[in-house]
Amino acid sequence: MSRHALPVSVAIAISLGACCKVQEKAAEKAMEKTIESSLSKDGKQAKVNLSDGGVKVSTTDASGKSTQMELGNAKISETELGLPFYPGSQPTEGASMRIVNGASTSMQVSLHSDDAHDKVAAFYRDRLKAMAEGKQLMDMSSNDGSSLTLVDDKAKSSLQVNVSKAEKGSDIAITASHEGAK
Repeated sequence: MSRHALPVSVAIAISLGACCKVQEKAAEKAMEKTIESSLSKDGKQAKVNLSDGGVKVSTTDASGKSTQMELGNAKISETELGLPFYPGSQPTEGASMRIVNGASTSMQVSLHSDDAHDKVAAFYRDRLKAMAEGKQLMDMSSNDGSSLTLVDDKAKSSLQVNVSKAEKGSDIAITASHEGAK
């Protein structure tokens, strides 16, 4: 009897696990449909995807204008941002986003570094100063962190870096936005 008990127990565990996964997937699909329904008003069409630990939403309004949003798990590169990630920093899980609305794009990446906030801010200050010719550079600092912003009115773009003191090291938020083709 015990010879058969182990395979039966394993089969039951696998079935229960698969059942939970099926229920999870069904709940995810139901939530996607609910969100799509609430977004699909006034001639707007919406498609929502909640898989992969984030939210992806695509909408198209009655005039054909589309918007795509990736919230929580957008894969954004240094090249797309136009600014390097601080050396040795790690992305903050679930804290990146990209919104594309027609020709406008906004992106945000959150990172963490074990280095002190003033060292991280100095790294970004140097990078933004090197890019500042013909642009507006704003630099605000306090004991708890720095906010650096580079605005290019001609290119209709901006880069903002916020570096704040964390319990251990620094938290970094980089936001980039631009209108039209980059």
